[in-house]
Amino acid sequence: MTIREELLSLLICPETGEALSGWDGTSAHGTLTTASGRSYPVTDGIPNLLPDVLRGSAADDTEASEKRSEMQARDAQVKSYDQMLGLKLFTHYEVPLTLKFLPLERSHLMLEGGCGTGRMTKTFAERTRGLLCVDFSRESLRVAKTKVPSSLTERVLFIQADLSRLPTKSEVFDRVGSFGVYEHIPTPEARDGALKHLARTCKSATSGGRMALSAYRWGPPVSWMSEREGHHPGGIYFIRLTQSELKAHCAPHFTVHGATESLLYYHLIWGQKENHG
Repeated sequence: MTIREELLSLLICPETGEALSGWDGTSAHGTLTTASGRSYPVTDGIPNLLPDVLRGSAADDTEASEKRSEMQARDAQVKSYDQMLGLKLFTHYEVPLTLKFLPLERSHLMLEGGCGTGRMTKTFAERTRGLLCVDFSRESLRVAKTKVPSSLTERVLFIQADLSRLPTKSEVFDRVGSFGVYEHIPTPEARDGALKHLARTCKSATSGGRMALSAYRWGPPVSWMSEREGHHPGGIYFIRLTQSELKAHCAPHFTVHGATESLLYYHLIWGQKENHG
């Protein structure tokens, strides 16, 4: 079994948890189906595994409406996002610090939850055996794919999916990371769902699993010049949290073993599942 086939075997239906089959993992177009008849299209080599509420045209609650708004904004801003000088400089410092908190080995399978346009994806792909990249912006995923060199494409799989309904099997990834994403998840219930699913997919501490997460920080100097909660241009929701708040959010799902505020704008934390679900 190739690494791509192994990653593909980890995918499940976001609604029923059933296994998926029918796509070879390499063709540009195809369909993934369940035994009960649900189907999910593959376009440009990217399976669409969004939950039903985000696949249709209706947005009948706050969470779905906010997520649809962000999906549209991310798709629309995909060209300008990578041109942001501040983001490029920030990433230069963020990546080595992330690797310190989330050390990677060549034997690892990793989940990158919310890969965006792939500003950290190539780094993760170079250091792991296999990498599953998840985002709900299709245009961002298309850009992220172009940043993976041909020598690494066999061991990287991109899927369009919702972190609050991750369509992957449980306890299969040695490393799970989500960076600069959590603060944009629009409701407390959806944020809790994302933490639950990220932790669910990660191997336990006894198996060597480790998670890392970054999120907007609330406190000086950020709090002197920014709002705590609101919307960025284009309709992207955000919330900023104190370190104690973020740790409290994580506590039901994994134990935080380390945290830093040295990035000032972000918290970066890491931990492991111990006696958590």
